[in-house]
Amino acid sequence: MKKLFFIPLMLIAFSCNKTGENNAKDVDSTKIIDSINAVRMKYNDSIRALNNKNNFGDLSGKHKLTFVSDDGVSLTGTVNFTKIMSDGYEVKGNAKSGKNILIIDGKADRVSPKHINFYGKITQTINGRTESKSNSNTFRDEGKGEFFRLQQKINAQGFVDYIDIWK
Repeated sequence: MKKLFFIPLMLIAFSCNKTGENNAKDVDSTKIIDSINAVRMKYNDSIRALNNKNNFGDLSGKHKLTFVSDDGVSLTGTVNFTKIMSDGYEVKGNAKSGKNILIIDGKADRVSPKHINFYGKITQTINGRTESKSNSNTFRDEGKGEFFRLQQKINAQGFVDYIDIWK
């Protein structure tokens, strides 16, 4: 039994590499890291492209902005939509006629094909009266034309104001 114990012990002793050399090939770790980083970059770019894709159509660019009120005032101008994220825009524009002016400045999210949520300030100076709307507002396609109409239509004097952003 003692002889059987020494045989495997002898085999193990002679099979070890006494010089301490590593038989594995030398591997350049920077090449491995670079290849992993390249795959990660490609994956991240594909995610970034998907996140920037619009779900409801692109509104980027200039659009016609109109204002019509019950007391006979009519203004025409432009509003610019600058894309900042998927279906998200920075919105700036104005409409003028004489001393009457409408200024729109803020951010907007297109939440459906027919709805735009606007966060910012809409200031109108009509016949010497200035009024501002600075809370969240909704523009909606009511099916009456190729425009989105502000849904908060009643002004401080009780008149109806139609503020439209044309498609």
